[in-house]
Amino acid sequence: MKILIVDDSLLDRKLLSRSLTNAGVKNEILQAENGEAALGIIAQHMDEICLMFCDYQMPNMSGIELMEGLVSVPATARIPIIMITASANEESKQAAYAVNPNLAGYIVKPYKPEEILAAMKPYVQF
Repeated sequence: MKILIVDDSLLDRKLLSRSLTNAGVKNEILQAENGEAALGIIAQHMDEICLMFCDYQMPNMSGIELMEGLVSVPATARIPIIMITASANEESKQAAYAVNPNLAGYIVKPYKPEEILAAMKPYVQF
């Protein structure tokens, strides 16, 4: 099974990927620089993605827009999504849960690796 990291920041994608690898996550990690690129990866690996980390604010297609599309399609609605964002305000968090009531987590940057691991534990084997 694969984990998809969607973030417009290459540095943030690398840091999260390294955190997962250092924690002993054995899953293959896929990366996308925005929501549009993520849709292409999801189309190719739909049945293999067990978890997705998604940035809230991205150009072209935001994390919220990406989630809206994914939760509206039964085949992709099953993918657990953990939102990772610099948006610490309650309105952004409520908006994310309004779009996806089954959101697997909402983590604010900068985060501690322990927060990531705790949120993903139900979905990934270490």
